[in-house]
Amino acid sequence: MNKAITIGILLSLTACGYSSTGNEGVCQPKKMHHNTPIVCSDYDTIDVSMGVMRNGVGSMSTQDMTLAFSPATQADSETKLKQAIDGGKLVKMTYSDRRFSFCQETEQIETVEIIETTAETNEDKEQHKKDLQQLDKLNKE
Repeated sequence: MNKAITIGILLSLTACGYSSTGNEGVCQPKKMHHNTPIVCSDYDTIDVSMGVMRNGVGSMSTQDMTLAFSPATQADSETKLKQAIDGGKLVKMTYSDRRFSFCQETEQIETVEIIETTAETNEDKEQHKKDLQQLDKLNKE
């Protein structure tokens, strides 16, 4: 009986913690999901494509990941990912992989950074200049 208890304790301890932390990747967020399991509390996840589209090719469903939000960064990460989904932008994110999770995905998002390409940034600057010129015209009239 003591051996069974010892083995049970050892197995439960090896399931604690993270198998890796600080994992980094560039991905394209696709869709957010609000999960409502029967036993556990509600939580949100994000479906991302690790196979980033380049000139219309590249993404395959085998390269998708579903990640949960870390409670410490959930609000900030969700806002940034919603912006990236709406704008079709890429994100650079870091995540940790837990060894075991009873209710949620084992991968948890730590940080999210939206990637702005040079072409998009230049287009935004040009559009901003045009908007300011139109405002000046309206103010003078």
